[in-house]
Amino acid sequence: MPSSTSQRRLARLLVRVLPALLAGVAACQGDAGREGAGAPALDGGAALAAEGTPAPRRPTRYYHLRRTDDGCELFWIDGDLVSASQTIVCPPDLQVGERVRLTGKTCMRESAQTPSRAVPVVCPLPLTDMEKADRAPPDAGAPPDGGR
Repeated sequence: MPSSTSQRRLARLLVRVLPALLAGVAACQGDAGREGAGAPALDGGAALAAEGTPAPRRPTRYYHLRRTDDGCELFWIDGDLVSASQTIVCPPDLQVGERVRLTGKTCMRESAQTPSRAVPVVCPLPLTDMEKADRAPPDAGAPPDGGR
């Protein structure tokens, strides 16, 4: 069975080649095929994207764990909105002024004072738990009968 990486490469190749291939087939079908033969080759697959689902978007909400002089706080930022911070126990390797930001399935330590400490780190559990809680639907974990 092919790996997922090779499947993605094949899919990308098909998206690029398929419009030109279809234009060639249409051109071989005679005058009716020649009338619209140029359009699929020029759009480079835009017609396929228009028919399919919209392109995936990056999430707008970012989760942070920041160390201050008083301790660590957990919060999220979504555009101009900032959540109320929650006080939590600090990870031992996080220094004052640094923060850990959840980026997809990875966490990045960010440090303004020491740029060399800005590296990927293991995500602290409270940070991932906050993101999971926000992702879960409001009725997740409720009994199917609504608690009756």
